[in-house]
Amino acid sequence: MKHSNRTGIWIPREIECLNQLTVAEKYLLSEIRSLTLARGCFASNAYFANLLNKKPDTISKMITKLKRLNLISQKSFDGRKRELSYCLGLKSESKREINPTELPQKSYADSNSSHAAFVPSTSKVQIINKEGSKNMWNEFLNWTINLPPSTRERIQGISGPEFLNGKDKILWNSFSLRSAVLS
Repeated sequence: MKHSNRTGIWIPREIECLNQLTVAEKYLLSEIRSLTLARGCFASNAYFANLLNKKPDTISKMITKLKRLNLISQKSFDGRKRELSYCLGLKSESKREINPTELPQKSYADSNSSHAAFVPSTSKVQIINKEGSKNMWNEFLNWTINLPPSTRERIQGISGPEFLNGKDKILWNSFSLRSAVLS
């Protein structure tokens, strides 16, 4: 891949707030996002290694971690060329109306995990009264059946959204924003 049109790596807020990632992993995820948005991410580990000044084996481990966290997926691999896809908030293929209790899921060839899309928090959100907020929390708890068991159990053990943090908080923000936008 040529660097002629590159202007640098921009890290979006949705990636910046992922505290479980190192700075290098955030750079890598941002580059995969950028390439996915452009024409698809067909970049090799050698390309990423050169870009981030890392070894290809290190890039491979980082990509494995990003896949495990459901932040990227491998859309295709023909034995020589693979296509990676950014998964945190991009659902442009699907133009159907989204039901907040049935957020889009991604299929995984090698996993039974599911993933909910991220909705950037720059959207306008209506103020919800306490009863509406409690109902939304209950809807969210019902929706968590779509999540991997460990995530679902962790979230269902919490008494309200104010006690969420990390990726669980991102899931809640995404769910509540979708509910507010659709209501």
